[in-house]
Amino acid sequence: MLRKSIVLRCVLTCLFFLSSLSLMSIPAGAEQSAAANGRNPIVLVHGIGGAGFNFASIERALINEGYSRSDLYAIDFLDKSGNNITNSRQLSTYIDDVLRKTGASQVDIIAHSMGGANTLYYINNLGGGKNIGKVITLGSPNRLVARSAPNGIAYTSIYSTSDLIVNNTLSPLNGANNIRIFGVTHIGLLIDRGVQSHIMNALK
Repeated sequence: MLRKSIVLRCVLTCLFFLSSLSLMSIPAGAEQSAAANGRNPIVLVHGIGGAGFNFASIERALINEGYSRSDLYAIDFLDKSGNNITNSRQLSTYIDDVLRKTGASQVDIIAHSMGGANTLYYINNLGGGKNIGKVITLGSPNRLVARSAPNGIAYTSIYSTSDLIVNNTLSPLNGANNIRIFGVTHIGLLIDRGVQSHIMNALK
C-alpha cells in the first residue's frame, strides 16, 4: 500500500506540473487550419485522474508543426476512474460535437494511458471506427480491450520500458505500428520530445 501511495503521489505531482505549463509563443503565420492542410482535427484523450491540460506540451508541439489551436480538442472526462463504458460514451458525444463544429468527416486521436483503452472501446463497441482516421496511444493498456488494432485505422502504440505504471505487455497491438522506447516514464510520455517526434511522424 505504501508503494502504491508513493506512486500515486508522484503521478499527481507530475500532473500538477503539467497543468502549470503554458503554450509558448508561436511565430506569426505559423498556425494553419488542419482542414487547409488536408489534416483531421485532433482529439486528445487523457487517462485515469488526468485532464485535458495534461497535453499542453503536445499541443505546443502540434502548433509548431502548423496545426491551429482551433483544430485541437482535449476532452475532460467526468468519470476520472478510467471506466471504459462511461468514458467511451462521453468520448462518442464529444467526437460527434467536434465533427459537427469543424465539418470534418474524421478526427485523429492522441491518447495517454487509460485514454487509449477508452478510445479502443469506443471504436470496437460503439461503432466509432468510421469517425477516426489515426490513433496514437502513449503508454496505454490497449490489450485490456483487444489484442489487435481495428481494421481501417492507422494505429500507433508508443510505450516505454521505463513505464512503471502500465505494464509494457499491455500496450502493443497486432497490426499496429508498435514503438518501444527507453528511459521515459509514464508521465514523461506526455512531454518527451522524442515521443513528440514519433507522434508527428504517425500523423503524416
